[in-house]
Amino acid sequence: MKTINNRPEILSESLGTLLSKSFQTYTDLLEAGLEKANMILSSDGECGTCPPENTCPPKWIGKIYRKAMAMERILVPITIANSCSEAKTYKIGLRELRDVDGNLAPSQPILNKNNFTLEPNSSTRILMGINLANFSNKTYQQEIVVREQDFNQNILFTLEVVDDQGEVFIPVDEKKFRLKWQSWKTHFYCEPKRNPNKNKK
Repeated sequence: MKTINNRPEILSESLGTLLSKSFQTYTDLLEAGLEKANMILSSDGECGTCPPENTCPPKWIGKIYRKAMAMERILVPITIANSCSEAKTYKIGLRELRDVDGNLAPSQPILNKNNFTLEPNSSTRILMGINLANFSNKTYQQEIVVREQDFNQNILFTLEVVDDQGEVFIPVDEKKFRLKWQSWKTHFYCEPKRNPNKNKK
């Protein structure tokens, strides 16, 4: 039985109990926080100790598609931009234009320039000309190669040669140009009277 004489002992036990509960609460909060942090890290699939994943540059930095008819002469504009903070000098060239079966095209495209220097945040336009005089109705592809120093960066060009019928236009019957609206009450058309002397000299 605890009495007043045991008051220091009682206070010591109460303080010990309070500290124990506080420590347990702190431990629970810490564990909950760590668990939540682990969930966030695992959801991204990344952690501070993981090595970076290997990433390869894209096979093509862009694609160009063009549709034309055989016997046409076409110009394909290509714009190259320099987004760096210093001037860059580039070379540009063409690989062979071939059809989907790997056969060489009847004629090859020609560029109006093969090298150029771009100031920071500037661009230039290159024109690629193709004479489709002897082309068949097929799909052709080639790579346009842009190179600064050591690495080729390619643009995929696809040319579809088709027999395009064009848009269909139907002329209006000339008789409709001669019909005149008579009145909003009658709701019909009629031909105006012709002057018999109009065509006489």
